[in-house]
Amino acid sequence: MDRPAFSECPGAWERHIVRKVRYPYFFNQAHTPSKEDLLIAQQRDQLELAQFNQHLAELAMQCSELADDSSARHIMTVKNDLDRCFDTACGLGADLSEQKDALSLLNDLITTAVRRAHQEDDEDSRLKLIKQESLRMRHLTRLNYPIVCDLLRADSLIPAAEIPAALLSETDEAFTVALEILEDGQKWSIAEKFAAIEQRLSAAYPDIQIGSKQRILNRQLAINQIPEEAETGQ
Repeated sequence: MDRPAFSECPGAWERHIVRKVRYPYFFNQAHTPSKEDLLIAQQRDQLELAQFNQHLAELAMQCSELADDSSARHIMTVKNDLDRCFDTACGLGADLSEQKDALSLLNDLITTAVRRAHQEDDEDSRLKLIKQESLRMRHLTRLNYPIVCDLLRADSLIPAAEIPAALLSETDEAFTVALEILEDGQKWSIAEKFAAIEQRLSAAYPDIQIGSKQRILNRQLAINQIPEEAETGQ
């Protein structure tokens, strides 16, 4: 079967098709995605892009209607919508640099309004706001990696059973960053799945190694694991 023609900037649905086509040995599926599967994925991505552009226009209108006396709660609601919209933009399959620039500009304006609305708060509240902004910047750095955008989607685009294979399809750098957003329980489960995948690969694909990612995962688990003595207070 001919390999499907992929987009230059694939969206989330197409990205997962790409993983399965390029790395079928990780997924171990009898059915290889077809051209029809790719077309459906591309159509889903195009629909999400159109919905995003509509939502962005609505958000811009909301921002333009904010008044100087808008309540702190209302301003934060708009800011949270902006944040979610930017997160969505990072995972879409298109060059959205202009839209991201517009969102960043709107976010700067809203952030200034938020700080102004909280300028009379106590020191603890202001420090909490600064911490939230710092966490947001760290989150945005992670969104530079498409696998992170895909894993954070609320609609579970990547089925739980396919997450280990999807992670193995990434570079070591992207894999390391993706691990940061996973719970420890998920990491332990992935470690078990990696062992099973390695056993299967060693029999059918001896030239394919996953050792580098296993080492990265093991280091993460070792760092996060609490010694039994400390956990029991002994």
